[in-house]
Amino acid sequence: MPLLLREAEIDELLTMEDALTSVEEVFSYRGRERPSIQPRRRVASGEGTLNVMWSALPARKVFGLKAYPVSPGGARFTVLLYSSEDSELLAIIEAGRLGQLRTGAASGVATKYLALPQTRTHGVIGSGLQAETQVEAVAGVFDLERVLVYSRREEQLRAFCERMTARIGVPVEPATSPELVAQCDVVTTVTSATSPVLEGAWLRAGAHVNAVGSNFASKAEVDLKTVRRASLIVVDSLDSARIEGGDLLPAIDRGVIGWEHVVELGDVVSGLHPGRQGDEAITLFKSHGVASEDVVLAHEAYKRALDRGLGERIRMFDR
Repeated sequence: MPLLLREAEIDELLTMEDALTSVEEVFSYRGRERPSIQPRRRVASGEGTLNVMWSALPARKVFGLKAYPVSPGGARFTVLLYSSEDSELLAIIEAGRLGQLRTGAASGVATKYLALPQTRTHGVIGSGLQAETQVEAVAGVFDLERVLVYSRREEQLRAFCERMTARIGVPVEPATSPELVAQCDVVTTVTSATSPVLEGAWLRAGAHVNAVGSNFASKAEVDLKTVRRASLIVVDSLDSARIEGGDLLPAIDRGVIGWEHVVELGDVVSGLHPGRQGDEAITLFKSHGVASEDVVLAHEAYKRALDRGLGERIRMFDR
């Protein structure tokens, strides 16, 4: 019988440290048993859209899919986890929190491998729910001294900074402009913007950028100069980037870069690509969110739930 895991149980089972370890594991598979990943697919009905993405993890002998409808009423996230050995449905997982963790962890892993070793400051544009795990993840891979956050929503920004200061034990401070944020060692954009919120002219030499918010071809958080200044551009999946990489597609279309200049994060983590070249280089990670990240965290949560006796067994398939 499959195990039903709810949001509150995922919070009990997985920390950001766990998420960083598991997501790094997925990207390290590149040199061994590479995950099979299918990019996000979308179908629309009226004002709603159903998003589905799936992956197989041979190293863990599981596969799974994540589905989530988005409509004016909100979004609902679910992961189905299966055994690849006997086709058993192992778990049905409410996956809002799981998705938040894996999105932050992907940026954390990219930052670990691409940012300068002496990184001490993190600048964030955006103060919504996804921004929380971006702050947690970068603080989990570097000994930060300061985090600067810019958002147009001043009241939300103040509350965000207070909450995150208490959570990570590092001063998280509001910034008066995105230009100040862009002077940090690491810069993360995590917004719902449809046009760029980060200008490449603002970036300091040696900066690392995580562009997280956009997963539509028609949306971009970073401008063309950001892409042009980046000596290394890394994505979680080239297949996804070609479909929904709104931060990169304008540069591709104008001939600023070609796809041969874009590297997958798995190549860097597994040592197939050397990564950053020099202290003055600017690096860019374009995160799309891929199903292998969801599946590995789902499997980790499932194993821990079995050990701790958490979750609810659901009778299905007449068993």
